[in-house]
Amino acid sequence: MPSSPEQRAAARANQRAAAFIRFQMLNDHEAMHFLLTELDDRSRLGFVAALASIAASVTVRSMGEQGALDYLKLLAETSASLAEPSD
Repeated sequence: MPSSPEQRAAARANQRAAAFIRFQMLNDHEAMHFLLTELDDRSRLGFVAALASIAASVTVRSMGEQGALDYLKLLAETSASLAEPSD
């Protein structure tokens, strides 16, 4: 059965996200940069969504759902406080 344009775009986004994570693990910043610079805005949004989906799956698998939610809340709160301008 042929895939729709949306399914193909999602598959490409998943492929890019998986490659990006792999390159991050290998510390290959040049490859990571290449993956991001070739994307238009729509593709970049799909990539970010795929990356978030993979990250959520891995986090839930390793920490459990509540542990993942607690960790992400803590991360957001810590990042928010660090993002505030210092007096």
